[in-house]
Amino acid sequence: MVITQRVTSLAYSLQDTLSKKGADLNMASFSDSSKLSHIEKIPSPLEYFAYTLAFQTLMCGPVVFYADYINFIEGARVDGDEKRMNGAAEPSPRLAVMYKVAGSLSAAMLYLTLAKKYPLAVLAELTDPASEVSRSWSAVYLLWYAYLSTLVVRCKYYHAWLLSEAICNNSGMGFNGYDTNGKPKWDKMSNIDVFGFEFAQNFRTAVACWNKNTNAWLRYVAYERGSKAWRTARVYALSAVWHGFYPGYYLTFFAGGIFTVAARKIRGVARPMFLGSRSKKLFYDFLSVVTTRVAMTYATVPFVVLHLAPSLAFYGKLYYSLHFIALGAMLLP
Repeated sequence: MVITQRVTSLAYSLQDTLSKKGADLNMASFSDSSKLSHIEKIPSPLEYFAYTLAFQTLMCGPVVFYADYINFIEGARVDGDEKRMNGAAEPSPRLAVMYKVAGSLSAAMLYLTLAKKYPLAVLAELTDPASEVSRSWSAVYLLWYAYLSTLVVRCKYYHAWLLSEAICNNSGMGFNGYDTNGKPKWDKMSNIDVFGFEFAQNFRTAVACWNKNTNAWLRYVAYERGSKAWRTARVYALSAVWHGFYPGYYLTFFAGGIFTVAARKIRGVARPMFLGSRSKKLFYDFLSVVTTRVAMTYATVPFVVLHLAPSLAFYGKLYYSLHFIALGAMLLP
């Protein structure tokens, strides 16, 4: 999966660089994500294989664009102006690495603590009408259990991604300039904003905080290419195919697509009603966090159970309620 991202992003970078039309699009019509992936020359065979097989992110990502990789290899990641900001020729990643390793270990400990208490296998019992889950669990408790069991799964991703990011930073990869206080930033290889995802106020923000470098890849190879119509659907469809062919992936990304559009419509209508006072705004923010977490849990259960029968049984237990709400919201002006 990671090599697919590297090869396709490099191919599009070359297309944008070498074709006149692509170069015009890259510099004029495309966003900063395309400009940052701009490369000057075709890589040699050694550079190509070194990039596609770069060890730091080979197993679990995050994807690194070729322009960032070759700048790292050639030592061009820190320019002279940035060096002079704090007088350091080579910023140290030590604190960033320690922070990310600590976060990775915390996620691993949380996983080990919760995995046996909230196993995903229980959700598969929804396919059996005689099971306790099917007979006695309320919709609210089912959603609560689904939230905790999917949190267990997310902890595995948090552990792997934070550790991978720490490895990148420790090797010198991921430096992203300096902040306004002159302190080095090591977030170019950041793939997850844990708190941003867990406490997002809308579906779009949650998606943007999850697997961030893959979002950049999807934006570069799909969202910014072709017509503006069906951009969101195009991205979710590509993401589903990239993940594989389990039915659960397609159910999740279909739900994600309609939830993203619906959340945008609902936010546009509802948010102005709560801006009159601070207390109303705080209530709206709290309600947004809760509804986003419910929607994300509802959408992602098929992604983790993978198979069609338990996924449909889960949605059926909840009467496909959020699907109908989202489809109705999409009709808002």
